Amino acid sequence: MSIKSLGSQSLIYGAGHVAARGVAFLLLPIYTNIFSLEDYGIISLIYTFLGFMNVVLHYGLDASLLKHYMPADSEERKTILSNAYGSFLITTILFSLLLIIFRNNVSGLLFGINLPNITLLVVGILFFDVLWSIHVLILRAEERPVYFSIISFLNVLSTLVLNILFVIYFELGIYGVLLSNLITSGVIFLITFPIILKRSSIKSLSLKYWKKMMKFGVPFLPAGIFSMILELSDRYILRYLTDIETVGLYNAGYKLGLLILLIVMGFNMAWQPYFLKKEKEERKYIADVTTLVFAVLGFLWILLLLWSDTMVKMKFGDFSFFGEQFWDATGIVPIIGLAYVFHAGYLIQLPGVYLLEKTGWIPWVRGLGALSNIILNFLFIPEYGIVGAASATFLSFILMAVIFYFINRSVFPILYQWRKLGIIIFTIGVIIIFHFNFVLVSSEKIVVCVFYPIILTLTKVVRWDQFKFSIKSR
Repeated sequence: MSIKSLGSQSLIYGAGHVAARGVAFLLLPIYTNIFSLEDYGIISLIYTFLGFMNVVLHYGLDASLLKHYMPADSEERKTILSNAYGSFLITTILFSLLLIIFRNNVSGLLFGINLPNITLLVVGILFFDVLWSIHVLILRAEERPVYFSIISFLNVLSTLVLNILFVIYFELGIYGVLLSNLITSGVIFLITFPIILKRSSIKSLSLKYWKKMMKFGVPFLPAGIFSMILELSDRYILRYLTDIETVGLYNAGYKLGLLILLIVMGFNMAWQPYFLKKEKEERKYIADVTTLVFAVLGFLWILLLLWSDTMVKMKFGDFSFFGEQFWDATGIVPIIGLAYVFHAGYLIQLPGVYLLEKTGWIPWVRGLGALSNIILNFLFIPEYGIVGAASATFLSFILMAVIFYFINRSVFPILYQWRKLGIIIFTIGVIIIFHFNFVLVSSEKIVVCVFYPIILTLTKVVRWDQFKFSIKSR
């Protein structure tokens, strides 16, 4: 796969991922105008739990599946998939039963609401999500980004329609949100399940293969848990140090900042198969890709910095993009966005440890990131509230990127294009100074946005032919 092919697949995966995760943005006008800060805070805690458990119930075996499945022949692929999926199925069923048994305690402890039926809906969502994510993982492994994107758009359409039906029309509140998710997840599970049926067999089950895959994947379990702690613990710490309303306010701003993450993850979905196919000595592309990624993300972050406040307050009749009670959340949007720019800096450095099979470094780095985030949250939140929580996330992502840079210097050194990266950082710095020292009107903001790509073009940081990707589906 060339850089152009990487770009093509990044665009397709990005579209799919934007669709899948972007539904949260499309729902923001509904949720922030209909739900109170308290109700939205409860919804935030529920989805924080779902995100965390999704990682736990994959226990690193999903990463191992991707690693071993891609280079294998058709018969070996059947063995690899059969063992991995059988393992996921057993563990997910057992955990679901555990949640059902203790549902009376779970809802109050984790979600701040004593409604056991909420837990039953969460169990159903979690069961389907864990399994259908493996179905689409196979599409990624087989480099079928178009099919992946179709499923993602189906997810969006179903979620939107059902939320409008259950939340707005039937006024089911939190139950409506979860019921919409449950039905959508169940439908996607059924639609994509043939992917597994065609490629697996009970006869292919092998304890030997399962152990081999677990050996590679085990380091990803604590790594995944630490990642979720890094990204999600701030909600629970905010609830502990403040109140559920503050959680709702923070989550609204956080979701808008996640616009950067959507692009980052779209890139990463293409990036993983790309570098896993490369030989150890073929690292010349990584420096080019790094420069391009930071150039693009820098531009997107500038848009977020300049226009997020305007977007939040846009009126659609009686509705604004954010309900007025959520407008105070806009201050954290650029901070969260910049945090995920540095998250990209971390992800782009993973080829070394993957190719050299030194994945043991990953949980240590993510663990340090998670620990720093918890400490900084407790230090910053009492003084700075939601801005403190966002800043803790930002600083923790910087720490992870820097640590991995020094690890790679010894195990997988890359000759990064520091001159070009320096120009990107300097240009963004100038724009930040203008933004915070002058009140810019819309026309001036447009000029500032245009200024960035012009400077990067004149200094030859980017070449526009690098963006002429031919979209191919395999």
